[in-house]
Amino acid sequence: MAAQFKHIMLMVKDIPATVKFYSEGLGLKVIKSSPGWAELDADGTTIALHAASEDGQSGSSPILSFHVDDVYGTIATLEEMGATLEGSVREPSFGKVAAMRTPDGSIISLLQPARVETPSH
Repeated sequence: MAAQFKHIMLMVKDIPATVKFYSEGLGLKVIKSSPGWAELDADGTTIALHAASEDGQSGSSPILSFHVDDVYGTIATLEEMGATLEGSVREPSFGKVAAMRTPDGSIISLLQPARVETPSH
């Protein structure tokens, strides 16, 4: 049997604050939440939050990428919740891209896809 992907796990220092960050800041649905473990639904992918020990490392997990409707509005919301913008917002041909550091130290990527203009006939 092939390995089956289950979730992305982040080691975090503060489960309740991190749940609030992802649920209220990005609108992810909370599946379950306890002081040591939480799960959020990111459009069919589960993000699992595991409590880091006092001396354990947090914020060194994989980068999570999110598509958003308004990159600047999302940045403002997440900054109000303690995130910081890493660098500047870039605007390549495919949209607006920003990297942010969460309050717990993880990096997330935000992409506001470029609008595709449909030719009128």
